Amino acid sequence: MTDGTQTGAGELDDRTLAMMSDYLDGTLAPAEREELEARLAVDPALRAELDEMKATVGALKGLGKETAPTKLGPTVEETIHRRSAGRFFGRRTLGDRVPFGVLLIAALVALVALGFLLWSSTTGSLKVERKDTAPPPPGAREAIPRPLTTP
Repeated sequence: MTDGTQTGAGELDDRTLAMMSDYLDGTLAPAEREELEARLAVDPALRAELDEMKATVGALKGLGKETAPTKLGPTVEETIHRRSAGRFFGRRTLGDRVPFGVLLIAALVALVALGFLLWSSTTGSLKVERKDTAPPPPGAREAIPRPLTTP
């Protein structure tokens, strides 16, 4: 059935199992909580399943936490490196370690600095030489001989 009831002898559907898990965790929505509690009141098999889940959760909470071995990380890296033929954890180039945006900004700053140096130097190739075209001194026009005109 698809209405959330048992699907067969002793089997629960996924929705009911999820609801029971959330019920035990205290995260089930109020409407679904009321629905599940109503079903638990009339279905002893469902209640037994919930009690079994409670016992399992309690047993798992009683287990102690173990710390990972200190060489776990390097051992895993070595295994991955060996099995992947060096595609992971291998030596990386500068472009792999430094983001592209940072490299781009550094290149632009270097280009602007080089341009400024070339522009400001006296022998720089970017400097445009301007010829000073000063106006002729006063009276220079009179000093230029004029062609003679005959009347």
